[in-house]
Amino acid sequence: MKAEDIRAFEDFIFWQLTALSARYGLPFQIHTGDARIEGSNPMLLVDLIHANPQTKFILFHGGYPWISETEAIAMRYSHVWVDSCWLPTINYSMAKRAYHEWLDVIPSNRIFWGADRNHAEGIYGATEFTRRCLAEVLAEKADRGDLHEDYALRIGKQILRENAFALFPQLTTKLWKDKSKLTPP
Repeated sequence: MKAEDIRAFEDFIFWQLTALSARYGLPFQIHTGDARIEGSNPMLLVDLIHANPQTKFILFHGGYPWISETEAIAMRYSHVWVDSCWLPTINYSMAKRAYHEWLDVIPSNRIFWGADRNHAEGIYGATEFTRRCLAEVLAEKADRGDLHEDYALRIGKQILRENAFALFPQLTTKLWKDKSKLTPP
């Protein structure tokens, strides 16, 4: 098979999956940035995002290192969410900058954090980094008077928990702590 045929097939499948995602109400998660620098700039997704306004897109890793580009996309398209998974562990300083910028222009209900890890230790570590990073940013914004403290606390809860439940409502039925007896699936 020729390289251009493979690329055409991959593009066809990608667009079909995007349409199916909208059809079934499932968010479409895309790894951007860090996974593979070449070809992973979130700006390359703008035509796809623009052509599929019914699809809920989630851009992983905040598009690192293109956090401002990711911000511009999420600001322009209300059906795009930014997932900061891994960002504080990849580059803590840039994660702080990203949260500061994103909270200035993206509604706080479209920013969240997901683990994107395959083992408990990694999830725990990434969670701690993210909590600390986000807490520092929200405290800085509150100290400057940009946010009232109560609002900063609400935004923290949104980003770390509530936004994921809003985007993935089926998660609420999967929480074991609300069940009287823990049973395997």
